[in-house]
Amino acid sequence: MTMKGNFNLSRRGFLAAGAGIATIATFGGTGKLSAAGTGKIGFAMETFTVPRWKNLDRPSFEQAVKAAGFEPIVNQADFKVEQQLADVENLLTVGIDALAIVAVVAEAGVNMAKRAKRAGVPVLAYNTAIPSKEVDVYVARNNRGVGRKAAQAALDAGVLRGNWVVTSGQAGNTVAEEITKGYYDIMQPLIDKGELKVVSHLFHDGWDPDAARRQAEDSLTANHNDIAGFLCNNDGMAGGVIGALEKVGLAGKAFVTGQDATIEGCRHILLGNMALSSFTLFDQMGKISGELCAKLAKGEALGISETYDAGNGVTLPYVPVEDRNITRDNMVEYLKAYSPIYVDSKAILDSIPKDKWPAGADQL
Repeated sequence: MTMKGNFNLSRRGFLAAGAGIATIATFGGTGKLSAAGTGKIGFAMETFTVPRWKNLDRPSFEQAVKAAGFEPIVNQADFKVEQQLADVENLLTVGIDALAIVAVVAEAGVNMAKRAKRAGVPVLAYNTAIPSKEVDVYVARNNRGVGRKAAQAALDAGVLRGNWVVTSGQAGNTVAEEITKGYYDIMQPLIDKGELKVVSHLFHDGWDPDAARRQAEDSLTANHNDIAGFLCNNDGMAGGVIGALEKVGLAGKAFVTGQDATIEGCRHILLGNMALSSFTLFDQMGKISGELCAKLAKGEALGISETYDAGNGVTLPYVPVEDRNITRDNMVEYLKAYSPIYVDSKAILDSIPKDKWPAGADQL
């Protein structure tokens, strides 16, 4: 049920494996400020509450912006589109020289990018692609690849057959949509052969764990508990699914995937309730984006050769960020790299029987 990783035993070593993608955004020197010349860079986020945002993305972005001589101004929309539109307007009113946007939904992001460009402010799409020619650069993992890796793990484990459930995040959010497309890249040939059936696929506003739990409960009831696995867009929704599985005695028997390798997700992996959780080097994403926003603010060339098809006939300059599946096999290396700055190894291991600890966990 697992996919093996090969991580070095320190965070420096862990990150070194992704150095090839990080060096593209390692800049030096100084430049002239943009026409606005406020010395401020805005970051419109969808939420602060998800652990990755508050512990990795935001602080890494802010640190990079400050190191480049700018003041970061950050707000969040609590997954609400109208709030994010207002947030962007507020940032532009305050006065910023560049803007990073984690769009709640892509189409609303198009309007935000247009508004920023009318104000003469360059735009970086962060984590979520915005299909607009007004966007100057896109920084993210390969979200479709994340979905493919999760489904491929199930295929490699020999369990990608029978009845399956797909639990997706926010409708209209390109992260949720692309990860889900990745699932189907692997599943569709099996669906066409009649070997696999997706008995339920729903998108959930705000990536709501309770909504995911209800989807799982309904799917289990409708199929007399005959569900082989659940492909979930993040650990929170996977936790909701596992809650439903626990009620019918199927936790640890159905194949469940998640994303973000949170404390909750890691505990479920060690307990055997979840096979894997995809993790992205979010601190690198924040650092790269902060440095790129500083270059945009200074009017400097970005020097990016890779591109991303954002849809609607829009191709964006693109900087990919590495992602990896976290499993029992590589859990200790992951925790040595990211505890306690992102997850807490003690909280993960707390109350879990030692016979369920991965090898080397006693060194944490």
